Amino acid sequence: MSSSTPPDETRLRLRAMLDAQFTLLLAVCLIAAAVGGAFVYTTHVDPGTETETRTASSFTVESGYNHSAEVTEPNSVFETGTVLDDRDTYFTRIAPVLDVAVETTYAAADAEDVSVRLESVLVVRNVGEDGDTVYWSERETLADETVSDVEPDETAAASFALNSSEVDATASEIEEEIGASPGETETFVTTDVAVEGTINGEETSHSRTIDLGVDHEGDTYTVDDPGVESDTSERTEEVTVERSYGPLRSIGGPLLLLVGLAGSGALAYARRERDLALTPAEREYLSFSDDRAEFAEWITTFRLPSSVHERPEAEAESLRDLVDFAIDSDTGVVADPETGAYHAVAGEFVYTYRPPALADADVADDAEAVEASGAPDSPDAAGETDPDDADLDGHESTADVGGAESDESA
Repeated sequence: MSSSTPPDETRLRLRAMLDAQFTLLLAVCLIAAAVGGAFVYTTHVDPGTETETRTASSFTVESGYNHSAEVTEPNSVFETGTVLDDRDTYFTRIAPVLDVAVETTYAAADAEDVSVRLESVLVVRNVGEDGDTVYWSERETLADETVSDVEPDETAAASFALNSSEVDATASEIEEEIGASPGETETFVTTDVAVEGTINGEETSHSRTIDLGVDHEGDTYTVDDPGVESDTSERTEEVTVERSYGPLRSIGGPLLLLVGLAGSGALAYARRERDLALTPAEREYLSFSDDRAEFAEWITTFRLPSSVHERPEAEAESLRDLVDFAIDSDTGVVADPETGAYHAVAGEFVYTYRPPALADADVADDAEAVEASGAPDSPDAAGETDPDDADLDGHESTADVGGAESDESA
């Protein structure tokens, strides 16, 4: 038997693909290298610049109320002098006076000659249901204080006191004098906060208004505290910085360049040092291999009796042609492991296709497999079938071919 090995089909098909698509693959590699090179240059060599808007400085003002009431009347729950602080509800009878402090602080990187003015006014008014219609209004200044040279994070404060009983009495007197209150009477303290000075190197003027609601309900009064209210203003500037890119471009650019150059070099080397184009024999072998895989179900392997080869022989150009003929003739295709040829027996002829020379190693392997299996040289020798009963369908049994020969000899 021949000791040669068949060619590597994977390599042959790879060569065929590279040869057919060489120009396209080379173009793709060169484009990849060009794009990768552009990315490398613009990312690592000359990334260029861009304009960013940055916060140059910020200025934050926080304002809020602190309130408490001292117990001044004896009772069984609280000791006289006890301070009730930051509650929602206070008791009018035992702690009628609400002590209020309005406080303001500001935060800045740098400040100079900063003054804070706090003006608090008690407002008693009667408003309509929509809140926009004011039927009457009474205003009383409670505190007006300006604190100078206030440093960042330093607290500026103004204090005042509200007697809840007196406020309630004032509202009742106004209603009696007017004779009617078509809307709802409400009481609150409004404080205007003004901060002025040189802050973060610029002349700055900031103002806002905060309100503290006081609702009188006879024996109690409720404080509606808004909590700390904060305002922040920022000064921005545009700066020119070096453009930066993410890891996808920083890493992907060099990788794309490397792949493009390596691919182009590999293609050029393969084209120059190794012949990519398949020889006619190699193309014929691949065509045969494709046909053998496609029509495997129509092909049976066993040794043919010598009498079959005494028939007139017609040669097929390809295995595909032979299988097509066998299908049309309702017969099978036999692969002879001794010769490697493929046969179809029909009528008085044997139709034969002989594989290309590169398939010789496959033929040797098939012969060794048949010999190892102990298969008989012919169906007659096995004694399995009466030649007189055989038909010519190559799929039925190995006796088909022998039967056809016996009929002809008879």
